[in-house]
Amino acid sequence: MTDEKKEPLPGVSISIKGTTLGTLTDIDGKFTLSVPENGGTLVFSYLGFEPREIPVGDQTTLLVNLQPQASELTEVVVVGYGEQKKASVVGSISQTRGEDLLKTGSVTTISEALQGQMPGVMVMNSNGKPGSDAAEILIRGKSSWVSSRPLTLVDGVERDINDVDVNEIENVSVLKDASATAVYGVRGANGVILVTTKRGKTGKPKISFSTNFGIKEPTAKVKYADYLTTMEMYNEAVINDKSWELVIPESEREAWRQNISNAGPYNQYFPQINWWDELVKDYGYQQQYNLNVSGGTEFVRYFTSLGYLNDGDIYRTQKREDYDPSFRYERYNWRSNLDFTLTKSTQFSVGLSGKFGYRNQPGYRIDGGGENGFGQEEFMEKIYSSPNNLFPLKYADGEWGDSKAGGHNMLVQLNEGGQRMYKYYEGFYDASLSQDLDVITKGLSVKGKIAYTSASNYQSDILRGFGKDFDIIRYYRQYDYSKPVEGANGNVSYPVVAQNRWPDDLTQTDVLIASYDNIYGYRQKLYYEFSFNYARKFGQHDVTGLILMNRQFDISNGISSAVQFPKYREDWVGRVTYGFKNRYLLEANGAYTGSEQFAKGKRFGFFPSLSVGWVLSEEKIIHEFASDVLNFLKVRYSFGQVGSDILTGDRFTYIQIYDTRGNLPLGYQNRTVYGPIYTEGRAANPNATWETGTKQNLGIDMDLWNRLNATVDIYSEKRTDMLMIRNTVPSWFGVAAPSANIGETKSRGYELAIGWKDKIGSEFSYRIGVNFSHNENRIVFRDGARDTPEYQKQEGKPIGGDFRVQTAGYYTSLDDIYNYGAVSLGTVQGNLVPGDFMYIDFNADGRIDNLDRVAMEKTNYPWTTYGMNLGFSFKNFDVNVLFYGVTDVGKQIPGQLLWDFNGNFVSGQPNIANRWTAANAVNAQKPALHFSNKNHSQTSSSYSYVSGDYLRLKNAEIAYRIPTSYLKRIGISGLQVYANGTNLLTFTDLDERIDPETSSAGVYPLVRRFNLGFRVSF
Repeated sequence: MTDEKKEPLPGVSISIKGTTLGTLTDIDGKFTLSVPENGGTLVFSYLGFEPREIPVGDQTTLLVNLQPQASELTEVVVVGYGEQKKASVVGSISQTRGEDLLKTGSVTTISEALQGQMPGVMVMNSNGKPGSDAAEILIRGKSSWVSSRPLTLVDGVERDINDVDVNEIENVSVLKDASATAVYGVRGANGVILVTTKRGKTGKPKISFSTNFGIKEPTAKVKYADYLTTMEMYNEAVINDKSWELVIPESEREAWRQNISNAGPYNQYFPQINWWDELVKDYGYQQQYNLNVSGGTEFVRYFTSLGYLNDGDIYRTQKREDYDPSFRYERYNWRSNLDFTLTKSTQFSVGLSGKFGYRNQPGYRIDGGGENGFGQEEFMEKIYSSPNNLFPLKYADGEWGDSKAGGHNMLVQLNEGGQRMYKYYEGFYDASLSQDLDVITKGLSVKGKIAYTSASNYQSDILRGFGKDFDIIRYYRQYDYSKPVEGANGNVSYPVVAQNRWPDDLTQTDVLIASYDNIYGYRQKLYYEFSFNYARKFGQHDVTGLILMNRQFDISNGISSAVQFPKYREDWVGRVTYGFKNRYLLEANGAYTGSEQFAKGKRFGFFPSLSVGWVLSEEKIIHEFASDVLNFLKVRYSFGQVGSDILTGDRFTYIQIYDTRGNLPLGYQNRTVYGPIYTEGRAANPNATWETGTKQNLGIDMDLWNRLNATVDIYSEKRTDMLMIRNTVPSWFGVAAPSANIGETKSRGYELAIGWKDKIGSEFSYRIGVNFSHNENRIVFRDGARDTPEYQKQEGKPIGGDFRVQTAGYYTSLDDIYNYGAVSLGTVQGNLVPGDFMYIDFNADGRIDNLDRVAMEKTNYPWTTYGMNLGFSFKNFDVNVLFYGVTDVGKQIPGQLLWDFNGNFVSGQPNIANRWTAANAVNAQKPALHFSNKNHSQTSSSYSYVSGDYLRLKNAEIAYRIPTSYLKRIGISGLQVYANGTNLLTFTDLDERIDPETSSAGVYPLVRRFNLGFRVSF
């Protein structure tokens, strides 16, 4: 018995068809078997190979060759520092192919492309701003309140996966349990994402070009209440507050009634601005291009790629003569992977890649430096909260309008302040050399690798002044609607009774000021590793081993001019795997890793893992009686420890720091000032160390009927030694309490992935994939203060739990108000009116206050996610559809989309008229209206925290491959045209103005994309 390489195959199962007689091949692939006189038929089967049936006849000697089976079991899975066959993997690892990510609606980041692809991978995309739309990824939920960010590596080096063009990706592996991640030591506790880029193969050059052009639109749109209704509701609100002086007079309301049909954004007397329509277009544009070449000879193999992305704007920005304020992002990617066969036993590989990104946006105010300081969120929120009927965009005399407070004409903010430009340069340079050492012992090899990363960021500005006003002259004018003046031409005007000029009475419009390529961030990283690998088969025994060490030097600097100390890491890694008869599997991993963030003696730790697997389908009794149905069945279990050294706050917690503050004046009449004063800062903790996760995982993998495959995982984790600031500190301690490794959490969950592939006839094939994940966590210890009520302690609650008062309907009368508990939530009982929220007195002390806040059932991140991938191929057509959904997630409704009279303006939500009244008590959607005394109803309560569950048609693609008979004449080997889209449909109980993934009103809207493109190869 031999394989496709003519190598002996030990352990092959041979049986006589229709009988229970059989045997196995020996270490040399040989076997002896007595057959009936008629010869019969021998059946040969071996894991990972196609079965064969051979009639014996009168033969006495057989030479049998088995070919590898074209199934997922023979698929190579990328693991930490290596590769393994899927059939022999005993860790919890999910993998997806790069070609599948290309069908995800032409999204601009890999993180978003991963949404719904694999179980246990939770992807939350909350921002649609071009160049800043990377999604947050959680692997198996949250296990730490410090950070749950997974480790991401590209070709084995820690890098941002969103810097890679999807066209360059071969596959993406997600490592989830301790068996898979222990080799990464203090970096592996939150899971690991491994991106492997494409490499060349021996053969003629293959040229591939792909392009798509698309449009995008917001997934949700803003609506407002009509102004006549809003004025009526406003008067009701101020009357509820007893603010009679604020009532809009009937003369003004009547003037609006008479002129509402003429109201518009440039009507100075009756302005009506729909900020969403004025600022946001119906659609924006995007385009992507990629050209790559691959091939090679026996000496060198190559893959080279060039990519370009242009992600455009959905805002109505207008290019000026001197600047362009549009939101847009351009990215150029390049990659060249070269593999040289220097000798039969020596391989040398080089990887040269990089990215240049250019992001542009309006020049609105950003304080604090960088890209996302104060002002970014403020600008986005004002789209929802700026007044619609207070001032026109421009007055009749050509002057810009604004509110009395200033800063609310969003068209000025968008287009008149200039532009900000950000440039991102990144270069990635890798080299590795591997040498087979079969001369020492068969299966032994050594490898060395070095990688260098260089990155720098630059900011340029063209601004008109600074701040929210930009020194653009604007006016607020107040009119007396009780004294209309009719002109000779019949037009009616109203006298101005008050006027405010912005920025002030004297400032003139400022000139543009430019700054160019100010560096605000750089990074250099050097990584090198050395390893010995061993892989050998002894008869029915498969043994592999790995010994590896690596070091990493990382220096970076943000917008601060302060010099940062370099970061250092060092890892010593070992792994041993053993397989017997492809049936019994064992793997042991260990990493002795170091982090320089801790004191000497506390910098290194050992993180072990052990996993076992049992391939039941290789057991003789199952193989004989169920092999036609059960093609593969494996049970696996893993146990191990991993760590996380991600810190928030001070980097070196073991070093005592000193703070400066003020000056010290000495003397009485002639004082002398000395300073600054140095004070002892937060107390150091020389015993601080990393947090540790102890993980267990039980999994089952199976294949049935050569069509159905399924994976089930059940897991748990206990996270200990979490570094946190103590909450229980005696008052006599004297300084800020030190951080200590005292926090604890626990989490558990399960995952399911099922796939079915089949054919109907010779031309129609279809596929169905379903994945489902559920994870929950609890805080075990967070040093809750002793006098804190148990129900308000974080212990026993989920990580990131939200504490709120619970609504219990509405007060329906003054008796309710004064006979229920006394209120202490930003107001007093005398300010309450029937229709205000009634809250549960949770602790039954007769008062409604902060002691009645309790944890909400759901967190702001989902506990349950699911995806369903459907596809079919018919002749040259190919269709793929992906649904993605989440449940068990809570969502804070942004105040700008929930409450009326935001910013103390006369503006309301579409449901403003559905407030509580005595006549509408049964159908009320919101409490009684208030203009000033609104703290009670708008306090953080269960009313504003709702279910964020949703199901989304995440992406869909239909493609058609042009028959090759038409293409060969012009030298084209393949041409596929396609149409795809992303975020196409959403099913949710949320307000239609809210995208369920959006984190707040202070972000760029999420978008829906529609694309047309083609893929051609030569």
